[in-house]
Amino acid sequence: MADQPHPAKHTQQCSTCQADPGPDNSLMLIGAPRTITQIWHAPDCAEHLQWQRQIEASAKQVRREDQWAVAAFPAGYTRLQEAVRALPAEQRESPFVAALAELVGLQAIRQASGGGFVILPEWAKILDRHFPPERP
Repeated sequence: MADQPHPAKHTQQCSTCQADPGPDNSLMLIGAPRTITQIWHAPDCAEHLQWQRQIEASAKQVRREDQWAVAAFPAGYTRLQEAVRALPAEQRESPFVAALAELVGLQAIRQASGGGFVILPEWAKILDRHFPPERP
């Protein structure tokens, strides 16, 4: 792989507190393609404090959603299994239903063993099994 050029670095003063780099100030890095912008904030900067509150609120929301999902997933998976079993055999064995049931089942196993996601190669194998590519 070819060496990637280092991104350009820019330092910008906060429009609220006008802080300069320093040991008591906070540094916020904003990344964009080929550019990194450094913005320094004073400890009491209203803009930085608002940004911190938003980050903390977002993190709490993600934790709540994760807790809900961990609790809700097993029951949802059970309902899916019951719905699949209730289908007539020919529908239950259709590629779409079989692939969906296998994917959700694999994700259920991952979740029960501490998390993790069904990764792309596993998706591809399951889809190839249920929707085989046409062979010449």
